[in-house]
Parts: sequence; C-alpha cells; structure tokens
Amino acid sequence: MPTKKVTVIIPARMGSSRFPGKPLAKILDLPMIEHVRRRVTICGIADEIYVATCDDEIKEVVESYGGKVIMTAHTHERCTDRIEEAASVINADIVVNVQGDEPLLFSGAVRDVAQPLVESSDTSCSCLVYPIVDLAELGNINVVKSVLSQNNQIMYLSRSPIPHFEENENYPLYKQSGIMAFQKNFLHKYSRLAPTPLEKAESVDMLRILEHGYDILGVVTPYETQGVDVPEDIQRVERILSEDETQRNLYERILNL
Repeated sequence: MPTKKVTVIIPARMGSSRFPGKPLAKILDLPMIEHVRRRVTICGIADEIYVATCDDEIKEVVESYGGKVIMTAHTHERCTDRIEEAASVINADIVVNVQGDEPLLFSGAVRDVAQPLVESSDTSCSCLVYPIVDLAELGNINVVKSVLSQNNQIMYLSRSPIPHFEENENYPLYKQSGIMAFQKNFLHKYSRLAPTPLEKAESVDMLRILEHGYDILGVVTPYETQGVDVPEDIQRVERILSEDETQRNLYERILNL
C-alpha cells in the first residue's frame, strides 16, 4: 500500500474580535503561532507543515523562523474554508487542521487524530475529543459537547449539556477539540456542502458533515489542549510553561529547533 502524505495546516489571522493580533502575541520567547508550528514539527506523522493566513504580518514572522506559509483570502469565516483553500494548492492525501491559538498543544494529539485516516481510506474525517472531567463544563456554551456511538462515531455535537441523564449512568462525557483530520478529497467535498439548520442553530461547523449524512470519527485522547481566547490567557499559559514539568520540557525542546 502506498504511503499516505500527511500535511498539517495551521490557520491563523490577525483579526480576532476578542484578541486582535493574537497569533503574534509573545509567549515567553516565541510568538504564539511559532509555539504551535514547532510543536507540530515533533509530532512524527507530518510530512509537511504550513501556516495558512491572509495577513502579511503573520507570513513575515513565520518565514523569519523558517516556516512555510500559504496565503489565503480575507473572506473566510470558517477555519475549515481557509484550510481547504490552502489544501487546494498542495500535494497531500490527508490534511490535519491544528488551530493556531493552542500553544500548549501536545504533539501526540496530532498523531492520534491523523492515524486512523492513514490506516483506512474509508475514514473520511476525524475529530479529537477530550473526556470532560470538570462537570461545570457541561453548562458552558463555549464548550462543544460530543456524544459518541459504540464504535466512536460522533452522533451529535452541541453547546447544550448532552446527554441528559434520566438515570445516574456512568456514561463517559466528551468535548470537541479544534484538531481535525480530513482525507483531502473529502475536505474539498465538505467545503462545498450547503449550510445546514443545526449547524446554524448550534454554531458548530462540523454539524454540517453529520446533517449531510457523513461520518466523523471521534478520537478520544488524553492530550487536552488549552487555547488562548483573550489577552489575559497569555499569563496563564506562561505560568503553565514555567511550572508544569512536562510543558516546560516541551518548551525547552522546541526552543532549540
């Protein structure tokens, strides 16, 4: 069987409403986008890595560190549309979407989400999901909850607390991450699907796939990441990088790349 080419694309833009200029925010000695890009480089499964952006400032910074950039349109509202445009100009079999605002990313998460697609072309799309440990997250509309079938296919995604417990069952609870993998041909198909009612109601992009009758494999992983949403999150991330031994070792490793 021919080896499949895995390409990671990191979407990034300067125009965040809650944190303008977020990708270039300095975290210790590196811009945030460079933390993410370097962590992806040690995942062991990516043949190529690109940052997809519409901003010259991001392009200049990434390239100054030796990274590769694909320029995309300014008009994209969904990160998957930016990813799809970038994917259309590269040679790849599998495209992994890694958000550019997750500087605490574990490289193992990238391997986990891509591996099922490497092993089987029948798996068109996968999404990393994390166990919910803090039950307070069930009521947080910013946390997208996920329900999985017996064979780990995602049955539904919602900002509401799901499932509802009529009885106190010991049912595993999951939340969606922003780390997804696509067979490249399916990514192009997904980008052309018509928007769907539940996608709009929940404001969850991946529901479009489910509503059109396609499957999403939920890949359960312990490698939970913590994103940066507002400027105050930078101090929290820097504290974790300094105090958490695993994260500190990872930071010291990527700093020397």
